[in-house]
Amino acid sequence: MLILRHIFLFVLFLFATQKELLSLQVDNFNINISSFSSTQFTEKDISEEDYTDFIKDHIFSQPEYTYAIASENEKNYLLTSAVRSRFPSISGSVINDEVLDRNIDDFNSIRKRQDDSFDAVAEINQPIYTGGRISSKVKLARIERNNSIVMKRATLSELILESNDIFVSASIFSYLHEYSKELLAIIMPFKEKMQTRVESGAIDPAEFAVFQTRLNSLQSTIFKIEASSKTTIANYEYFFKSKFEFNGFPKINVKFDGATSKNDSFNLDIKENQYLASLENIKIVRSDYLPQFGLKARYTEYDIDESNNENDIRGGLYLSMPIFQFGKGLAAINAEKAKSRATKFEIDIEKKSSDSRKNELLSTLESSYKALVKLKDAFNDTKKQREIIQQRILLSGFSPVSFLEVCENEINQLKILLETEYDIQSAYYYILHENQLLINKMKIYL
Repeated sequence: MLILRHIFLFVLFLFATQKELLSLQVDNFNINISSFSSTQFTEKDISEEDYTDFIKDHIFSQPEYTYAIASENEKNYLLTSAVRSRFPSISGSVINDEVLDRNIDDFNSIRKRQDDSFDAVAEINQPIYTGGRISSKVKLARIERNNSIVMKRATLSELILESNDIFVSASIFSYLHEYSKELLAIIMPFKEKMQTRVESGAIDPAEFAVFQTRLNSLQSTIFKIEASSKTTIANYEYFFKSKFEFNGFPKINVKFDGATSKNDSFNLDIKENQYLASLENIKIVRSDYLPQFGLKARYTEYDIDESNNENDIRGGLYLSMPIFQFGKGLAAINAEKAKSRATKFEIDIEKKSSDSRKNELLSTLESSYKALVKLKDAFNDTKKQREIIQQRILLSGFSPVSFLEVCENEINQLKILLETEYDIQSAYYYILHENQLLINKMKIYL
């Protein structure tokens, strides 16, 4: 047992050390750049203010947000109803009880005979003690109302992420497609010249075959980009309900430090609220097996179809108490307790999942940020080499086969560069979302 104890303490030490190192690494990791800062070759860009306004103009009309608002309104009404359960209830009734047929010995049947009646009754019932049921229902309704607010904010934050993904993806593939078509327009005249030279016998047909093979490979790459462009643009037009037009890439200030990643996630807050609700559900179930105490009063106006003007007021205290339920109450209470314990374990699971998501996003953000400069230099160098080869072909008749390879590399490197820029912005937004900061970043105040 002593050995096992030492092993257990050693494992805890390793876990704490790893967590401390990870926290130190996060605290030392800082970024302050503008998204898509490497795309100076584009003539357009979108300011952060304009981009924020565009996103805000479209997310509030989405059905997910409308549903979240309706759910919040429902919880507000349920809270109002629960609070008003503390007040007395007043009910009224009209009792029409007449003999339609009788088969009773009238000699000794006083107990079995009742007068015909047509009475009006008004009753007031004021619960005084309900085993804590009313208070627990009020607390439960308040927790669920608070949870609906968290869920509304989570929905809004998720819509921001979705709209950003759709917008940036459409912009990237639209720009890539146009860029690829421009390169292809440069290449096609070379194909015609090579075909003419083959027909005249100036070059070997095998060289043209190699050129055609490389051209087919490049065109296949462009076709894939075109398909992605059409798909992302269709998603854009469906989500934003407007025709897509490339206006540049959003220039978002990506500012991150260790303090950015220390808040609880939406999901964790939701799980904690669900656990608090489960505790109140235990009290509600227990209240069914506790004494019920209150005050009742009843006013009866007799024979309202006649003018007798006879009435009475009756009332008093009432007390009901379950005596023996054959273990039914204990089983129901234990079932709710077990459910509550399971909900508490879900909090620990969500904490673990949230930390894992944050670490993964931080890793993506850091690796993309460190790779950005090298990717930008590689793309610019490839673009420069392509322009040099292009000029050499025009001046000296240099074979354009290598030109095709450079063009395809340039397209692929541009794609990787833009996707890396997107990874930085997207990871930053997702980190803000995980820490409930994205709504504030978009200057939305609820």
